[in-house]
Amino acid sequence: MPIEQQTDAETEAKNQQKAQTQTATDSNSEPKKSAAIKAIGLMLLILLLGLIAFGLWKSYQPKEIELQGRVEADTIHVSTKVPSRIEEIYVHDGQKVSKDQELIRLFSPEVDAKKQQALAALQSALALQSTAERGSQQENIDTLYANWQSLKAQQALAQTTYQRGANLFKEGVISRQRRDEMQAAALSASQLTEAAYQQYARAKRGSTPQQLSSADAQVQIAQAAVAEANALAAETKLRSPIDGTVSKTYGKVSELVAMGVPVVSIIQDDDLWVSVNVREDLYAQIYKAKSMDGFIPALNQTATFKIKTIDAEGEFATIKTTRQTGGYDIRSFKIHLAPVHPITDLKVGMSVLFKIKETQ
Repeated sequence: MPIEQQTDAETEAKNQQKAQTQTATDSNSEPKKSAAIKAIGLMLLILLLGLIAFGLWKSYQPKEIELQGRVEADTIHVSTKVPSRIEEIYVHDGQKVSKDQELIRLFSPEVDAKKQQALAALQSALALQSTAERGSQQENIDTLYANWQSLKAQQALAQTTYQRGANLFKEGVISRQRRDEMQAAALSASQLTEAAYQQYARAKRGSTPQQLSSADAQVQIAQAAVAEANALAAETKLRSPIDGTVSKTYGKVSELVAMGVPVVSIIQDDDLWVSVNVREDLYAQIYKAKSMDGFIPALNQTATFKIKTIDAEGEFATIKTTRQTGGYDIRSFKIHLAPVHPITDLKVGMSVLFKIKETQ
């Protein structure tokens, strides 16, 4: 056999052997691929069923609701009792103020005039009171005493003259008319002496209790008028009644201020709270908890708040429902929550977020 034919036969035999080997390998790998596909399909089915089960479980879980509250505080409006004009402003919006700090000075010429009038009336009343307490001057008392003694001497003379005339009348020396004239003169002298004595005694005794009481009352009236004028004058200097922050000043220098109209508003920022509106169906969770954790976005901080007060909202905040559905009208409540611990840099107007779970 030639060498070339032998080589071709060997090559063909090797190719047939490789083909048989490849066929055997393919027949063995087909069952393995089928098993792998089945395993992957089973895993995907299990995963899909798990996702469906998780979705069903999640759908029946209570939903988490986020409530947004707002930081609030009491606002004090400072006003005056007297119509006046702004003379000077010492504070500006956003400024921290302390209790009894002067905020604004007002000017009222009517108040100044009333104060001067009250002081003058008090001075006059005090002078009258001093006169009533002191009584008459000593010179007047001495004059009245001398007048009394003079009339007393005249009375003695008139009485003696009358006695002599009476004796002469008995003896028939003088007429009855003359004796009666002497008697009238003696009686008149006696009455004048008594009147002079009473004047002297009244001057020496001084004022009566009624006069003293009247003088004291006039002084008290004048003092009350001065106190009223001082109170009105104090209204021209507006002072802060609390420690806080100036929210707003109304008016400018030289502008008129009406009675009772706010001139300065002050926020009492040492007593802050958070106001949250809560539906009636969420009320029980918050009330039972007594406290809630809230997130303050402006400060990027979480803090604990406790319930301070609870107030029912008006009818406008009621969610109406039809009786055919078997439901009820859901009202809203305003809850005030105070920080358990002081929060630095917490300001009025900041938002606070609370998360609660909705009941099924």
